[in-house]
Amino acid sequence: MEEIFKKFEAKKAEVLRQAENQEVELSTEKQKEILKDAVYEKIQNATFAPGQQQAVQQQAQKLKDEPKERQVELLIQMAFDKGVVEAVEIAKNLNNPHLLDEFHDTLVDNLYNKLVEQGKLKQV
Repeated sequence: MEEIFKKFEAKKAEVLRQAENQEVELSTEKQKEILKDAVYEKIQNATFAPGQQQAVQQQAQKLKDEPKERQVELLIQMAFDKGVVEAVEIAKNLNNPHLLDEFHDTLVDNLYNKLVEQGKLKQV
């Protein structure tokens, strides 16, 4: 998660450099948009060990019969416990693009809230 925060900070600094007034605070929506880009970039650039694929498939199978809301909840928990890349791989193995999209959006919201709680971000 720390790597995602670093990507977020770099992207935020870039956005602020492009703004006319660097003292401007970014809105919550803009911060979440930047955080979403950072998460997406982390996912796209991540390498997942092929040897872990069987464990991912087993985890996905355990989640398959859960209601969608519970799947998202468990995937969020996995993202914080085991890492975003593994949670995304499990979500992909559920073969449900809508679930994957909802997981991504919910992850960004949860990550944003956690960063605010830790004082790393200021809620505007």
